[in-house]
Amino acid sequence: GLYKSELLQDGINIMWFANRIDEGVVYHKYFSPMPVQVVALILIAIECCIDEWLQGLKENIKFTSASYASVYKDHFGLLQHFHERTAPYKLLEKLCDSLHD
Repeated sequence: GLYKSELLQDGINIMWFANRIDEGVVYHKYFSPMPVQVVALILIAIECCIDEWLQGLKENIKFTSASYASVYKDHFGLLQHFHERTAPYKLLEKLCDSLHD
């Protein structure tokens, strides 16, 4: 599926669930289900990593709100559009539930 990538789960696990004092563990109720905003954030982090290798050699690119705010808005908008188009199947809800489990 469109958003069925292990990178999403890996990014979430590393950032918020790596150990028992991480935010996802301590503030469990805010991550269940996984907020769509978090999914969009992980998608732009993945995009930043791809951008660093775009020329075939790694180039350090700063991951800042100034650089990636418009990319975040694009991904968030695409997730909303995906939700609207697949609402009868509740695919986005299922994705967000599965990213927390």
